Parts: sequence; C-alpha cells; structure tokens
Amino acid sequence: MILLTGSMCIPVYAAEYWPEGPEVVSPNVIVMEASTGTVLYDRDSLEAHYPASITKIMTTLIALENSDLNDIVTFSDAAIDNTEGSGIARDYGEQMTMEQCLYAVMLASANECAYAVAEHVGGTIENFVAMMNEKAKELGMNDTNFVNCHGLDEDDHLTSAYDIALMSRELLTKHPQITNYTTIWTDSLRDGK
Repeated sequence: MILLTGSMCIPVYAAEYWPEGPEVVSPNVIVMEASTGTVLYDRDSLEAHYPASITKIMTTLIALENSDLNDIVTFSDAAIDNTEGSGIARDYGEQMTMEQCLYAVMLASANECAYAVAEHVGGTIENFVAMMNEKAKELGMNDTNFVNCHGLDEDDHLTSAYDIALMSRELLTKHPQITNYTTIWTDSLRDGK
C-alpha cells in the first residue's frame, strides 16, 4: 500500500501551459472534435454567412443517405444550363454513377454534378433543397437556410461555422468512406473524359 501525504503533492498549474486559441484570420471559427462533438475552440461561430461550395457537404450527405453509389445519374439540360463556376464539363443527357458524381462534387466542386445529384435524389431541385433544410433542422443547424444544392450565392442561402461543423461531423461519423474523396489532391475521372 502506498500512501501519499499532502506534503508530497506538487501543484500543477495547467493554465500556464495551456495553449492560446489557434491563430486564425477569419472572424468566425470553430474547432469541434468529431467523435464527441466537443467544442475545443469557438469565436463567433453562430454568425451566418454565404456558405459557397461548403453547401456541397450537405448535398453529399443527403445523396449518401438517399441513394446508392451505383445509381445512374443523368445530366438534365437544367443541370448544365443553371450552373456556372467550377465544374467538370459534363454534357446534356450524359450519365455517370452516383459515386462518380459525388467524387466530382467533393474533389472538383463540380456544380453541374451537384445539380444532377440533387435532381436524381430529390426529383426536383426544390424537393432536394427541402430535404437539405429538413436534415439541417434534424442536426440542430439553427443558423442555416439552404436555397440551392451547389452554394452559388443567393439571398437567404446562409449558414454558420457552428452549423458547418455539425454537418461535417455528421458526414464524417456516419459516412467515413467520404475521406476516400476528400483526401485526394488531384485525379482523373473516367479516364479524363
């Protein structure tokens, strides 16, 4: 049996050694541990902003929960005509698997692929966006309102850093295979065609 007395205890002052928050430029920041949801650092994370392509995290989450990776996705005229910005130059009526589309969404931020995925899963863009907002509500994303599936700026298309952390956590913990797409720097799809 070992008995320690108070005279042998050495006080530890963690505050002296505890790191300051991370050095960041953004005014809105959160660091969340994915497996528990514990917030490790926060600075104004509830302030809502336009999410841009971060929207595609929710698009991918909804697609993974409501489709099969082997589904065939057909690119409608709207998927080609109603998107601009980043893409992988798909053509009218072209077909790809859901897996190929999500690969392009996550790796190349392909707007036309996000649109085609949304039409395939939701039937219409409006239905898919409703699914996105329903999932946001389910996850407790109180500062989020989605208006589209690709993130191009539109009025009222907003989210916060905290809500981004919530949907990212859901994607990473429920669909860990997503790291097969998100850890690649560059690649070709369908032999570059």
